Amino acid sequence: MNIPNLKKPFDPRFSCGPTKKPEGWSLEKFNDIFLGRYHRSDDVKVYVLRQLERINKILKVPYNFKTFLIPGSCTSAMEAVIWSLLGERLITTLIYDYWGLTWYEDMKKLNYKIDCRMSLDGSMPHLDNIEPSNDLMFVWTGTTTGMSINKLDFLDSKHEGLIISDITSAAFIYDLPWNQIDVGIFSWQKALGSESQHGIVVMSPKAISRLKEKPVPKIFDFLGYDYLINTPSLLSIADLEVCLDLYENCGGLEKNKENCVQNKLVLDQWIKKNNYLRRFVKEKKYEALTPSYFTFSKEFDYDKFFDFLIKNKIAYDIKNYRKSNPGVRIWTGPTIKKNDLLALTNWLDWCFNEFVR
Repeated sequence: MNIPNLKKPFDPRFSCGPTKKPEGWSLEKFNDIFLGRYHRSDDVKVYVLRQLERINKILKVPYNFKTFLIPGSCTSAMEAVIWSLLGERLITTLIYDYWGLTWYEDMKKLNYKIDCRMSLDGSMPHLDNIEPSNDLMFVWTGTTTGMSINKLDFLDSKHEGLIISDITSAAFIYDLPWNQIDVGIFSWQKALGSESQHGIVVMSPKAISRLKEKPVPKIFDFLGYDYLINTPSLLSIADLEVCLDLYENCGGLEKNKENCVQNKLVLDQWIKKNNYLRRFVKEKKYEALTPSYFTFSKEFDYDKFFDFLIKNKIAYDIKNYRKSNPGVRIWTGPTIKKNDLLALTNWLDWCFNEFVR
């Protein structure tokens, strides 16, 4: 094999989560003054709450919403919502991503009544005639399929049920319509490039009013929430602080979103000329800003292809999600550099010509 002298990406980390750390990130920047401290000390509480306030400000969360810090990343945060808020009403769930399927299967285990609308072939499930009294659950951006709902104009303006969304791959990327979202659930390991130790749940007053005493595990109990449900990782909070600093230094929500748009454009232009891949999403209006997912249009030795990319430090972690069709999944979030994407596409073109016979 004659390996060409092509420029490699400066950083080969294109994983969809945890994602690449932002430029300028360093352990030396960590605020270590609170490490090894009791998490309920007054000054430690102020420090943690300040980071949550910064999140709310960046994401433009309304002042009367409440933010909860939950252990166990987005997964535990979503389980807390499923256990604590749902079950009284019929739930319409929109599934176009394997994480949406996971939440649906967990709700079935609790014997909830569900109006399931599912499509995992790259098309959006039908969005018509959603009963306004139903609770609604969906993943805003599906990292396993590269699909995103993008906006909620299909909903009745007077929707009575709760609107619940896993926004992990949309937070800090989209200017989210909080006037239409009652519960937003996310973690920090996507657009921010922060550690995924904790999850966030943001609730509207309507969602908060739904809370009542239920037999739920302690870490899912919002009514028993007193500052924090359990001991937080103050090391992860210090990492979050650094990532928030770097995010704001890069221009906040508006500029970081524009970076995502430009990154996606690199792949949009590249895929038009590529004969080996096709975008999984069937309708352009449902393509996610991050990530992009392409399926192979020809069969070849996929493992050899991905091993080459890893061993030669061209791209780490771009293989399709384990339950998805074989393909390439590339994060185009704000911590990814445009020049790295350009270098990656050049190498992918060479690899296809080399490995596909």
